[in-house]
Amino acid sequence: MEEGGWFPVVEQTLVAAERGRRRRGSTRPVAVAAADRVRVALRRGDGREIGIDEQLSIGSAEDNDLVLEDPYVSGLHCILRRYGQRVVVVDCGSHNGTFVGGVRVGTGELSPGMQLCVGRSAMRLVAEGVGEGLIGDSPAMRRLRARIDSVAPTRAAVLILGESGTGKELVARALHAASRRRGPFVVLNCGAISPELAESELFGHERGAFTGAAGRRPGVFEEATSGTLFLDEIGELPIALQPKLLRVLETGVVRAVGASGERRVDVRLVAATHRDLPAAVRCGAFRLDLYHRLAMVVLELPALRDRCEDLPLLARHFLKELAPEMGARDLSEAALDALGRYPWPGNVRELRNAIQRAAIFGGRLLEAEDLMPVAQPASVDSGRIAIDGRRLEEVEREMILRALRRTLGNRRAAAQSLGVPKSTLCDKVRRYQIDVPEEKR
Repeated sequence: MEEGGWFPVVEQTLVAAERGRRRRGSTRPVAVAAADRVRVALRRGDGREIGIDEQLSIGSAEDNDLVLEDPYVSGLHCILRRYGQRVVVVDCGSHNGTFVGGVRVGTGELSPGMQLCVGRSAMRLVAEGVGEGLIGDSPAMRRLRARIDSVAPTRAAVLILGESGTGKELVARALHAASRRRGPFVVLNCGAISPELAESELFGHERGAFTGAAGRRPGVFEEATSGTLFLDEIGELPIALQPKLLRVLETGVVRAVGASGERRVDVRLVAATHRDLPAAVRCGAFRLDLYHRLAMVVLELPALRDRCEDLPLLARHFLKELAPEMGARDLSEAALDALGRYPWPGNVRELRNAIQRAAIFGGRLLEAEDLMPVAQPASVDSGRIAIDGRRLEEVEREMILRALRRTLGNRRAAAQSLGVPKSTLCDKVRRYQIDVPEEKR
């Protein structure tokens, strides 16, 4: 990587300015143009992120923006300066060097996707637009993005509601990206932790607090300080812990298990659930006061079946995402029509899986038969039928035809896949006048 490049004398000016700021003991103002909707951040190996709004200092000294407890990292190791989505990396005379893309640099450019190595720590630059991943131009999605833009800069707690697979975590990440909070985005799935360990996961524990607690461990509230904590499936949180969570939200302090004192945290809370929380409140499974504290702002995510006009955009987005490893490049009109007739009970997550599966077995242009699994409404309990306006004979003929195509005309195998005797299949082939190529029988 050529040093200098398009950023002449930036090394001397950045290092001098940073050291001058530290001598004065001043704080750096964070200034990001309102029109700049792209969030640029360093993503560490453990998934934590630290945003780069204007400038970021990295080192082992406590006055750095990113402090690394690493004997191979100098006090002020390097400085990162943002220019749009590009970032200039300046080594500040470190003993062990700063590496961009595996190359040691004095001054270099770090682009999205490239790796930065400082001491033993490897980080990757990521750039995310507000609402990135929230694909769609339907009225429902436009309203959702507008609400994200409005609520993100505030400190209000947000409750995200929606069916499974609608993208609740994507919305939470979009809120964090648009909030410009400098801390990490931390996720805890309340439905995936045991009730016995839930308090420790949330608030941390001290050494010896319980059997197996060999050392102090911070909880997710401490980990998310100055950032955003996303509590997924909040409806699964044990009722005994709900008063403690409410107190943290109201006071801003946490007490670790086994601790004698409290620690103050600055956390923006975003919660999500697919459960009916008001119904849980009525039956005593969820506290009313906690519900009101979480639901300062409620974002309801539309189900995919309620925004069918977004299906082509989503499907082609997933195909493009899979392009490096799959051969498929586009969908036929018949395939898009098949997508529109299916109710998608698993929402966007199910659509992505269906596109990936079709891309594995299909050709460069995906056809309707490549998406066969989405044409089986019998396996769906959503209460809707994907074959409205079609006669039973038409549906039955199409299912037989697709089964024969999948089995290359093998009637025995096709009958087994449909769960009917071979004689029944042969009768229906004659009745519906289905042409099975002779060479494939």
